[in-house]
Order: sequence, then C-alpha cells, then structure tokens
Amino acid sequence: MSSIRALLGLGATVLLCSTRAGAQERLFPAVKSFELPEASPRAYGLVARVLSLRRGDSRFGAEQEGEVVLGENFPLVALKRGPRPVILGLGSQAYGRFSLDDSKSALISLDWVAGLNATALLGPWTLTLQLYHESSHLGDEYADHFGVGRLDWSREVVAGWASYGAGDWRVTGGASYVLDDGLNLPRPSAALGIDFRGHRSSARPRTVEPVFGFYTEATSATRWRLSHSAKLGVTLARQSAPRLGLAVIVHDGLSTQRQFFREESRYTGLELRVDL
Repeated sequence: MSSIRALLGLGATVLLCSTRAGAQERLFPAVKSFELPEASPRAYGLVARVLSLRRGDSRFGAEQEGEVVLGENFPLVALKRGPRPVILGLGSQAYGRFSLDDSKSALISLDWVAGLNATALLGPWTLTLQLYHESSHLGDEYADHFGVGRLDWSREVVAGWASYGAGDWRVTGGASYVLDDGLNLPRPSAALGIDFRGHRSSARPRTVEPVFGFYTEATSATRWRLSHSAKLGVTLARQSAPRLGLAVIVHDGLSTQRQFFREESRYTGLELRVDL
C-alpha cells in the first residue's frame, strides 16, 4: 500500500470510528485549520507567485519564474471538544515551478505533500503533530533539455509545531524527522517563524490587514545551512469569505524545490494568495 493511501486510510478509519460511536457532531468542526508560518515557502491556499531569481537553483540560472501552489488542511474530527479542542485534520499540497523565459521547457519541478495533522488549541498556544508523505518530480521537458534525471525524493516525515500568539504577533517553532527517505540523507530539521497580522475589526464588513512574516529553517541533510524567507503585504479580510492577500516576498538560502535541495537560491517576487 502506498504512503498516501495509508494516510488516507487512517483518516477514513478515524472518521468511521467517530460515526459508529454516535458522535457525528464531532465531524468537520468549525475551527481554524493548521497553517504554516506566513513567510514559509510551503503554504496553504491558492497561491500564485512571480519570482525574479538573482541566483537560480535550476540549470536555467537567474531568470523570471512562476510558482503555483494549491493546498489546504481540512479539520475532520474533533478528538476533544470544549474550549481547548484537539482536532484531527487532513491536508494536501502541490507546488509547480515554471520558467517564464523558456516556453519549451516551462515546467521545472512539481512537488507533492499529503498527510494528517493533530492540532491542540490551548488558548494562546497551538500544538500540532504532522505525519506526511512528500515527493518531488522534474518536468519532462526540463529533464530532456538538460539531460538530467529525477532525484528519488520520496519520504515519510513526522513533524511537530508549537506556536504562541500575543496580540497581533505569533511565534512558531518546529522540528521534523524523516522516517523513511529514498536518498538516505541525514534526517532531522528545524524551523522558526515570526508573524505579524494587524488587528481586524469585527464591526466592519471588510478590513485591510497588514501582514509581515519572517521564516528560517535548516536541515541536517544540508549541514544545517540556514535559509531565510520574508513577507510583507496586506490581506483583505471579508466576513464569511476567503481572505485575499497580496505581498512582496524574498528568499535567500537553499532551493525551495526539493529536486535542487542542495542548490543556492535567491529571489524577490510578488505573491497573490486566496485562503480556501
């Protein structure tokens, strides 16, 4: 059985057990789903990015590139209800990177993530445990054009996140360990995110919120080389509607594409994001 099927099967089992226990009201709780820090290159929602690479990670080198992200976490089951609930969620993501300068080899890489997460909402604290499968693929035309092969980036990962919110600020720390890795690389990693989101007034139907984020991460697979990302923008928050965000983003460090995980990457860009 594949990793993704096993994860989906586990989620289905929990749903079935909850229903048989007569706890249908636990299903699909109306709580905020788990999200990564604002400036994380890995994001949730529908995200479109236009990037100007000053240091390219692929063999195209420095150029204009685009990235499309589609993913979301959905709360499935309230394992514990009340003022401090514990929620089981199911999430998936897809990341496609494209060259905007070379139409013949447009798709550079495509990364996939699918997994389960359990989140405890403890007042100002939020604790999350993730179990996910991650894989990465090269674009066919890119591979043919440069005569390169795909890295076997296929892994099962367990990750833990702890975040603390105070007013408009939130600090998040995370650590992960690779349980199974096709490349047999060193397995631990760590990350830290600092977010600011301006106050939203519930009395107004629409509110423009300033957003700032800083994110840094390092992995033992790359000898703990630090990579930094930052984000500065605004979010249009509408009552009973998805948030729409526009931001300037920067990244300096190692590639965010798993096929080029050892390569240096430096870019600035624009991000348009819709929370699903």
